[in-house]
Amino acid sequence: MYLSRIEIDADKPIVQRVLNSPHMLHAAIERCFPDDEKGRKLWRLDRLGGRLYLLLLSPSIPGFKPLAEQYCPESVTGESKPYMPFLANIKENQKWRFRLQANPTHSEYVSGGKRGKVYAHVTVKQQEGWLLKKATACGFDLNEQQFFVAQNDVLRFTRQGKSVTLGVTVFEGVLTVTNVELFRNTLISGIGRAKAYGCGLLTIMPL
Repeated sequence: MYLSRIEIDADKPIVQRVLNSPHMLHAAIERCFPDDEKGRKLWRLDRLGGRLYLLLLSPSIPGFKPLAEQYCPESVTGESKPYMPFLANIKENQKWRFRLQANPTHSEYVSGGKRGKVYAHVTVKQQEGWLLKKATACGFDLNEQQFFVAQNDVLRFTRQGKSVTLGVTVFEGVLTVTNVELFRNTLISGIGRAKAYGCGLLTIMPL
């Protein structure tokens, strides 16, 4: 696995469209990989120091050229680092600062125990509760006083002729690793739905 980053030119008109239509950027990301790696990656857009970056976790190093030609400043090539050595150093009871962009949802169940329609969690309390419930199965623990909702957006766009409404929530705070194997899998596989639209990637850094 590799964690990659490349700067995105926020002033380009096409990037302004992508910010509200993440499926466009997903398609561009897929063109950076061979056909047998389609759909096996996590990504999100982050702002850092007034600049916009694409952060990407993938099985192999991306060939950023087709994406850079459309979305990036001139001469930008991106950078990639092996991810497995980082995962190998994770230990139980470690505390990490984290950032997660997710799509918090819940399902209504109908007769027979079948899952019905999926609904977005719309309040901050619901969204925080969603992540608290996810934590144990994802190998970490959260203190309610040590994480928060940093950003909420609702994206509306059309994909393949269908209208899509996507609730996007950014969580930030401090977590504690409780199960190393589960936590490593969470970092690789992501959390929640809408991963093709830039949700699910959990990143951590030392306190």
